[in-house]
This record gives sequence, structure tokens and C-alpha cells, in this order.
Amino acid sequence: MKRVPSVSVILVRPLALALSSSAAGLARVSPSQLCVGWAAAIRLTGDPTLALRIAEATPAGAFGIVEYICRSAPTLGDALTQWCRYLRILDDAVNVGLVDLGASTALRVIEESEAPAPASHELCFALVVRHARTMLQGDLRVKEVAYAHDATAAQAARHRAFFDAPVRFGAEHTELVLSTDTLAAPLVTADPILRPSAEEALAREAVTAPLTDQVRRSLRTALRDDDAQLEAVAKRLGVTGRTLQRRLKDEGTVFQTLRDELRKDLADRYLGQGMSFAEISFLLGFSEPSAFFRAFKRWTGLTPFERRLELSGA
Repeated sequence: MKRVPSVSVILVRPLALALSSSAAGLARVSPSQLCVGWAAAIRLTGDPTLALRIAEATPAGAFGIVEYICRSAPTLGDALTQWCRYLRILDDAVNVGLVDLGASTALRVIEESEAPAPASHELCFALVVRHARTMLQGDLRVKEVAYAHDATAAQAARHRAFFDAPVRFGAEHTELVLSTDTLAAPLVTADPILRPSAEEALAREAVTAPLTDQVRRSLRTALRDDDAQLEAVAKRLGVTGRTLQRRLKDEGTVFQTLRDELRKDLADRYLGQGMSFAEISFLLGFSEPSAFFRAFKRWTGLTPFERRLELSGA
């Protein structure tokens, strides 16, 4: 009987391989690396519903102070509000928020990552539901789970069994829908005494988020506007170009490196989507395809054509 690797090995091995190809000294997992890591993990296990297995095996406390803030909240709705508020500390590539639907509320992916990893959303929703079930004084009733990505009938059945609720794939939004009454339910883990201190500590961490992360977020918009130059990004952040460079240096990086990392991540996404090299060059702000080819070869050691073949599994 073939031995299946442990969950930790399944996740760590592909991410370690992905990180080994990144610039020296960087410990950040980029969206494209996370996407590759998930794909490798699912391939290793042969389990397309791996996210649900991981959620079942993840112990309480795995997400540190952010999780503690959520667990100490008075109600489930307040806990999810805090989760959305501080999610960027764990993952700043995706924007998640609560959307009022009238008699219900959706925990919805409002802004997707440049390199979507559908299994990440499956894991997020599964973790929320699994831990909410332990924190509520009554039963948790999920109204619906919807994913924008597709799945087989067997995968959908596995998700319906996990959530004990209707699950739709290929939906307009990726969201977890709960009733208003459920969100108002009290948590048995509420801790009104220690929670303020934890919130204060986490708020300080959020306010002092590295400038590096702010630049990455600004660059995403700047690239779309064909304005990803140092002075333009600095103006968006309310500082001068010289100040931005100095502060980035204090954090151990430079503007050009951050821009190249984002361009590389987006290039991987666009190559996987089958865009032409001319289109990719334009979207990434290169003057011509040859400039994009040279930059991509410098980043990865591969030509865009070779990387496209690699992504397609050819």
C-alpha cells in the first residue's frame, strides 16, 4: 500500500521548492509560489479536496494572535469582522470582506490574487466553519458556499458533506453565506478581559505594516495604469522618491526588486492563461517583447516560451 505523505510534508516540500527559485534572502511566499505549491501538494496526494483534509487537521491557535482576537470576540459576526480586518497580516494578496445580503451575510472574496489558488479559498472557508462550530454555543448552520472556480461532481459532494450545506462551483462570487441570526450567536470562547490588550498589540502591528507591503499593493494598481515608476508610486504613498528608496533600504529591499517580483508573478499568471507575448509585454509595462524576454530570462533562467511549456506540463 502506497504511503501518503503527512500534511506538513505535502505543504512544505512544494513551497520550499518554489522558494528556492526566489531571490536570495527573501522569505515571502508570493501569490504565484503559493499557487504552484498548492498544485504540487494536490498532485502529490492525488486529493483535489486536500484543503478540507488540512482544515480538519489544523489545530486551534495555528494563526496566532489574529485567531485569538477572533476567538475572544463576543459573537461570530464580530469574530468574522476582526478576521477580515486583520487578514492582510496573514495574506495581503487577497481582499476579503463581509457583504450584507439582507437576511444573510456573505464572507466574500472581494479582490482576487493575481495568481489565484482556489484551494486557499476552500481552506479558508473550511477553517472558518470548523472552528466556528467549536466556538458557538449552538449548532452552526451554513446557508451556502459558493466558489468561482470549477470542480467535479465528486469534489462538490465532498464539500457538501463537509459544510452540510449547498455548495456551488462556477459561481459569480467566492463566498461563505451565513444567516444574520447565526452571526449574532454568542461565542463560548469570548474573553472580554484579555481581548482589548490583544487588539491593541495587533493594531500596532497592523499600523506599522512594512512599507514593502504597501509598495507591493500600490504597484499592482500602478502597473494596470502603466505608471509603475518610482516617483509615481512614491506620490501614491504620500512620500518623495528619495524617502521611499531610503525606507525600503531600511527594510532590506529596493523598488526595482519589488517591481520585478510583481512583474514575474504576473508574467507567470498571464503565461498560464495563454496570452500572447506582445500582450504580456504591454500589460507589464515593457516597451517591446524583446525587453520582456530579456527581463524574464534574468528573473527565472528560462525564456517565456520555456516557462509556458513548463506551466502546461508539456
